[in-house]
Amino acid sequence: MAIIAERDRQTITQMFDENLTEPVRMVYFTVPKSMIYVPGRAECETCDDVQKLMEEISSFSDKLSLEVHNLQQERDEAAKYGVDRVPALVLEGQSKGRVRFYGAPTGYEFSTLIQDIQVVSKGEPVLSEATKDALGQITDPIHIRVFVTPT
Repeated sequence: MAIIAERDRQTITQMFDENLTEPVRMVYFTVPKSMIYVPGRAECETCDDVQKLMEEISSFSDKLSLEVHNLQQERDEAAKYGVDRVPALVLEGQSKGRVRFYGAPTGYEFSTLIQDIQVVSKGEPVLSEATKDALGQITDPIHIRVFVTPT
């Protein structure tokens, strides 16, 4: 059963057809639900649903690929992407930048995810020349974090 409504699916597919220029790797980290109860171990409440959503989105374009990794079993792979919790999604294009999402990209975050996929594909952020010039002056590595809350 599809998660995304047919009308929205068509709209997103059209957007991807028009705007995706280069391939985008969607690297998803999860912890599958355990078949046995382990006292003290927290289950990932949203991992399965987010994985289904990512599988659906990746089917909207041949330029999207999805890799699924188990955080507990693939610690080295997670460390390579700076992932330390789940659910986590890393968008990676051909340019050197990455976008990392933690949690379920629902509500307003869903539209941000769709927009970010397109920006990562183009490899060029949508910024004014003044902003690009100001960022060009930064010489030290920086780590930017954006926190959102569902409201």
